[in-house]
Amino acid sequence: MSESWRGAPEEESVRKMLQHAGPRRAVPEDDLRAIRQTARAEWSRRYGTGEKRGRPSRSWLSLAAAVLAAAVGIVWWVRSRPAPIAPTVATVERVTGSARWKTGAAVAAGSELDTAGGPPGRLTLRMRGGASVRLDAETHVRLASATEVELVHGAVYVDTGVAPQRAEDVAVRAGDALFRPAGTQFQVRVGGKDSKLQVREGRVAMVRGNGSVVAGAGEEIVVSDDGRVVRRGGATSGTDWEWVAFTAPIPPIEGVKLHEFLDWYARETGRRFDFADSEAAAVAGSCVLHGSIENVSLTDAPGIVLSSCGLDRRVADGALIVLAPGKKDRRPR
Repeated sequence: MSESWRGAPEEESVRKMLQHAGPRRAVPEDDLRAIRQTARAEWSRRYGTGEKRGRPSRSWLSLAAAVLAAAVGIVWWVRSRPAPIAPTVATVERVTGSARWKTGAAVAAGSELDTAGGPPGRLTLRMRGGASVRLDAETHVRLASATEVELVHGAVYVDTGVAPQRAEDVAVRAGDALFRPAGTQFQVRVGGKDSKLQVREGRVAMVRGNGSVVAGAGEEIVVSDDGRVVRRGGATSGTDWEWVAFTAPIPPIEGVKLHEFLDWYARETGRRFDFADSEAAAVAGSCVLHGSIENVSLTDAPGIVLSSCGLDRRVADGALIVLAPGKKDRRPR
């Protein structure tokens, strides 16, 4: 390269700029090959192969060099910029029986979660819109968004809470069926040849193609692999719901009244509670709790909490009966 070429003001300015910027990452060979081929084709179109025309002017050479440099820079920028980050749609709230997840971990849209393998782990998520979504053992899901979960197999439970703090509804897709709730507690299980919806509270519409079937509290819908749909009565507590209670996030009880704890317990278990007499009801309305039940199971929690208020309990017909100190429940059993 001649001194007159090196000394042209515009080229000298570019040279100094590049020196000041320092080295850059090497452009991938595949990109360079594509750029060279494009540049050669354009050169041949403008100037031929060199047999018919003389050498191009310096201005054309400068333009060609600038175009080539710009093309390299654009391709390099597109290829090297980081991929878009998927938005966070949930946070791990509780982990039961597994060490594969950590409480507080963020979960992005499109993530697949599988509780199969190893110890029978279960997972509780808090969705971005506030809903509680829980995965039973041997469950595989994909979080399509903050408001839709795709269930491959296993069971998913959704709880949107109670007013005025009711959370954003979360639908569950299983195969060709979409289970769309309206402020509710429900679970969907996919196993064998059937999909089953069970509703504890509120209403859930199962949408397939152009049709839909709605189930209310205490009902369930079973969809067979041959397309048959059956709606029938179902339980809101008991064996099918036990795993849901095991995954319940345990709330702080410091400064909470006993009656509030009993409301929470009833919601998480689907089991109603009642008082043996007015004295027991009065104690429940006035007793303020202290301490923590963070490491206590939902099965043991009522006995521990009630005894701290001097109360006792028994279970009758699936209901928790609260007894005043030294009193017996004299109602018919």
